[in-house]
Amino acid sequence: MSIGLKEEISKFHFLNVNWKDLDIFLLFLFIPSLLLMLFFLPDYMKLDHFILFPLEPKIETLFLSNYIHSSYSHLMKNLVFYLVLMFLIINFETDRNFFIISFLLFSFVLPFIVSFSMVYFIDLPFPVQGYSGIISALVAYLMFAFYRYCKKYYCPKIGHEFVYFLIFLNLFLVLFNLKASIFMYLGISILLLVTAYANRPFFDCISLKLHSFCGSGIKHVSSSFILIYIALIYLILVYFLIGLPLLIPENIVNETGIVNSLGHYTGYIFGLMSALMLEQANKII
Repeated sequence: MSIGLKEEISKFHFLNVNWKDLDIFLLFLFIPSLLLMLFFLPDYMKLDHFILFPLEPKIETLFLSNYIHSSYSHLMKNLVFYLVLMFLIINFETDRNFFIISFLLFSFVLPFIVSFSMVYFIDLPFPVQGYSGIISALVAYLMFAFYRYCKKYYCPKIGHEFVYFLIFLNLFLVLFNLKASIFMYLGISILLLVTAYANRPFFDCISLKLHSFCGSGIKHVSSSFILIYIALIYLILVYFLIGLPLLIPENIVNETGIVNSLGHYTGYIFGLMSALMLEQANKII
């Protein structure tokens, strides 16, 4: 990306973190390449050291099973999700060090937690593998990164009620996949309305910003590419901000096997809770 184009994009607070070339290399080249290389390992090696069998867990499979995939389509789906999420995160992230710590937790701590949840709660002989637990954590982290982005640049008054609103919105949508009872719908709907009401300052702020941008601000945009870039980012962002139903589908059996919904839930909760705890730790320090 040319320096001039990057400066134009940064006027809208995108790519505003001082990302290093090494960051881009590791996130967009090294990790996808690593997942590809692991996928092409011999089957006997995968069975012995990578794939987790919940009834017969091994130390190495508890960790490595989160980096191996059952099929090419399974791998490609996770790679596409991962790359799109990374693209969004590098645009909305406001603190490089915060993200690095979070990503290290997702990469080296979360795999054991996801695997232990499968061993402890799933008493079935099915093999478990895939990067989707870490991807689920990134989906939750994106939600928190967007909250911090809005708080820094658009609405300093917002608090964690914004995150709670997004959580309850995701839970409400997931209920359609789970065919929940009417009482669950009512309970989540009430919580959703309460948190939406608590976010009135944020919605007012966004409304004013949109009015300003569409009125006079849009005239100062020097390139139609910038407008396309902004529209694309926010369209994809909305898709992933309500991404929990993607992780918890209605049909857990598909052409690649059984969807690891428990691993997805575990990763999503870990991604959210670790971000909230890191924020509190930063305040104390």
